[in-house]
Amino acid sequence: MRPIRSFAALFACVAVLAVAIAGCGGADNSSSGTGAVLSYVPAETPFAVSIDTDLEGDQYKSLDAILNRFPGADTIKALLKAQLSMGQEGVDFDKDIKPLLGNPAVISATDVTSFLSDSADSGFVAALQVVDTEALDSLIDKTGAKQQGDVAGATVYQDEDTFFAVNDDVVVLAGSKQLLEDALKRADGGDSLSEDDFNKGLEGLPDDALARVYVDVQGLLGQSEGAKAARKIEWVDALRTLGLTVSVQKESIDVEFNLRTEGDLTDEDLPLASGDEAAEVVQRPSEIGVGLRDPGQLVAFFESALQAVDPNSFGDYEQGKRALSQQLDLDVDKDLIAQLTGNLSVSATIAGQFGIRAEVKDPAAFAKTVDKVAKALPQVGSGLGIEGVRRSGDLYEARLSGGGTFVFGMAGGALVAATDAARAHELASAKPAAVEGAGGSLVVRADAEGIARQVLKQIAPQFGLPDPVIPVFARPFDELRGSIATSTDGMKGKFSLTLD
Repeated sequence: MRPIRSFAALFACVAVLAVAIAGCGGADNSSSGTGAVLSYVPAETPFAVSIDTDLEGDQYKSLDAILNRFPGADTIKALLKAQLSMGQEGVDFDKDIKPLLGNPAVISATDVTSFLSDSADSGFVAALQVVDTEALDSLIDKTGAKQQGDVAGATVYQDEDTFFAVNDDVVVLAGSKQLLEDALKRADGGDSLSEDDFNKGLEGLPDDALARVYVDVQGLLGQSEGAKAARKIEWVDALRTLGLTVSVQKESIDVEFNLRTEGDLTDEDLPLASGDEAAEVVQRPSEIGVGLRDPGQLVAFFESALQAVDPNSFGDYEQGKRALSQQLDLDVDKDLIAQLTGNLSVSATIAGQFGIRAEVKDPAAFAKTVDKVAKALPQVGSGLGIEGVRRSGDLYEARLSGGGTFVFGMAGGALVAATDAARAHELASAKPAAVEGAGGSLVVRADAEGIARQVLKQIAPQFGLPDPVIPVFARPFDELRGSIATSTDGMKGKFSLTLD
């Protein structure tokens, strides 16, 4: 990639890399609201993100505290700061760029088609209300950008094939000259995304955040051909907006979201079981644990969604269930799916070992069902690569066509399945536990330090990292915790990476 050569590129890098340069410091500026820059964003935008650029604010102070936990933090920050200014003769980050920062920068897609496109020329508009207009004028002079006239009271500049504009204290960048002119006219009295609509999409989420993201889900669903079919599903058709924030505390990085729905939904229409009662998780060292309350709700949602979107495939699915019921001499809905109303726990490593533990309504009855399934599995599971099943102690071992195996069965009153018998028995005897701060039917807990050690060990040879330094880089990580609560008003979730 060539060095940064234009004011436009500098502005883009400020928006993207401000996170990495938190430790550089800056003027003590108070941030204004996003209204001044949202006026350049189309009302029908599918996506807009507001990025905090106040380097002296709480978010960056907390981020700096986190970065300083890791070896070489000062060196990394210095390299990133140098990269931000390199290639632009006479431009210095501290003198020329930092004085501009302090207010939220907004980046948005101009339309749904651009947002969904894979093209590098996708449309966007970005704007920043600068703190120091004299510093902005000086920076423009240093870039050598040429004035191209005025549009709606703003001065338009060109730097090679990039166009940007300055409207009083707001600098605006767009994907093309036409998009830039449209944005300037929009701010002068057009139909733009209001601050009220932006904030409504982020209702219930932190105001003080490093990044605040607004997504018009309904707008996206209305334009994508595949999504139009999905709107036949009642829950999908009820989706309206997605708000998401990334915020930093001194000991955690938090991602929160609010997926809003509207309409006459019932609990039966939801993809996950409703309510704030938290699923419990089997917590194992160096593994990722997931807990799901009432997995039967997810199965029911899949079936209703398939019926709504593709009735023919749903008919084939139902016919397959009836055939399976006859082969196994049981009722798939009653004897299998309806039993899965308790807590489902999954624990897995990044290397692919896994274990599943499912609480069932009637363990004795379900044990008989498992015996029937094991007997018929070589025949009904041939399409899944299962070549044979044999009894192995109190469990069954399935042999796969690729040479692998997995075990399953009833143990400790629960259905278990795992990559090996020892893991299956450990999960059977494990007691799923509550995760601190979690609420809702889907809960995640992971040993972040243990996983970081595994990842670093895998990539260490590529970077020439000696084994003794791996624990040093992994030690700052603590846990990853998260949960999702679902209701007829939408989905709310929070995921936190904590650090020691």
